[in-house]
Amino acid sequence: MTTRLIWGAIALVIVLRAVAAFTLPLTGDEAYYWEWSRRLAFGYVDHPPAVAWTIAAFAWLGHQPGFVRLGFVLCGVVASLALAAATTELTGDRRAGAIAALALTLTPLASLVFGTASPDGPYLMFWALALWFAARAFKRDGTSDWVLLGIAIGGVLLSRVLGFALPFGIVAYSLFGENRRYWRRGLPLMLASAFVVLLPFLIWNATHDWVTLTFALVHRHEQVHESSTLHVLLAQVAGYSPGIWAAAIVCAIRPKNALLAWTALPQFILVMLLSLFEPVEFSWIAGFFVSLCAMLGVAYVKLSQRARTGWSIAAAAPAAVMLSLLFAFTFAPVATYRLIVHNAGARLENGGPFEIMTYSMVAADAARLAHERDAIVMTDGYGFSAVMDFDANIAPVLIGYNWQGREARAWYPDANRPQRALFVDKEPLGTRPDFARQLQRACAKVVDGGRHAYRYKGTGPRSYYFTWCEGLVPDGLAILRWEKDG
Repeated sequence: MTTRLIWGAIALVIVLRAVAAFTLPLTGDEAYYWEWSRRLAFGYVDHPPAVAWTIAAFAWLGHQPGFVRLGFVLCGVVASLALAAATTELTGDRRAGAIAALALTLTPLASLVFGTASPDGPYLMFWALALWFAARAFKRDGTSDWVLLGIAIGGVLLSRVLGFALPFGIVAYSLFGENRRYWRRGLPLMLASAFVVLLPFLIWNATHDWVTLTFALVHRHEQVHESSTLHVLLAQVAGYSPGIWAAAIVCAIRPKNALLAWTALPQFILVMLLSLFEPVEFSWIAGFFVSLCAMLGVAYVKLSQRARTGWSIAAAAPAAVMLSLLFAFTFAPVATYRLIVHNAGARLENGGPFEIMTYSMVAADAARLAHERDAIVMTDGYGFSAVMDFDANIAPVLIGYNWQGREARAWYPDANRPQRALFVDKEPLGTRPDFARQLQRACAKVVDGGRHAYRYKGTGPRSYYFTWCEGLVPDGLAILRWEKDG
């Protein structure tokens, strides 16, 4: 496979991501991060601030899902170029760089990360940049490379808390052999630059009870459902595609480059060990996979021509099939849905992928009813609340007891005293006795607002359940947020 053909394939996938970014409505998580971008800060409860600032950078272009995601599509472009540059720097072979970039590009996870608004877009971009600057710094020992490496590491840590595994690996790599000489000047420059970038985030957390770190290291585990090491491994196989994942694991077992091994393996080992004792998410080790893609490029150019052909077919073919299905569902969702129903008998309803297609419909109805009766609209889902704000300009009022989404509570504080509220839920109130009990405490009168079902182009209906809260008591919001005991 020629280098020009490889970059053509990469460009095609990036274009498809960009088109998809402007095609689909926002998911709940994306809308939640969009809410952050309207309230810029140096830290948030759930994540570091990079995701919000990435969205904010393009907010001036307009109110459209594609503009919310545009920065993340560009993160994918930078990540591919930086990863290729890093691998080329390590090998002196442009083919290695192109293969590394292709491996990352073909994974379904990369198209999700770089086609939607999530913390992993800037996270993977900064990780790839850090690899490039690290390869240059340890080879050339230039001042600018060490400073840029520190800035990139700071970017990693401003994207995801578990990114600390990257500077740990680089520092560990610098402790062996001739690399120790870089502690005279280079490593201190790197650490100082990273600290300067990270300092506003640290100050914000210090003045907010270290809430981001507390959530990341303690409370996030309460929200995770992948509860075993096997589940995490299977999720990796699906996210990275079977062939590329298998090739990457082989490279991890027998790494050809010590720098890449030190940047990859600490995070992977840490998360897999954690998975033995508590729930984890496979996305926590997405950074590790960027380094593994560089390892793939390094290993590829050392293979015989016959082995390269075998590797290419085994790795690229499954990834191409999975990526084709992903884009088919993006651009022709109903046709793909009907094909699945016809061949597999599956039914994609309520919690399925068409749910996001109904958000604008339920938001429009809720906004109309709330306006007619001078009410606020409440939900217990931080993403659902945010997406209704994006679609119908509904002030986000979050109730419930979950830690995740706590950032949204400050957007409509308990001190507000609305007289009437419309509770919009995805489940019948009768199946949620805890919420029914709190509503009885918080409202003078609770009235069933009925079941509202919405269809997207003939697919199975998604039902939402409306409940009116008449005469919200002075401490009503605090009660509904489980902040005031009975």
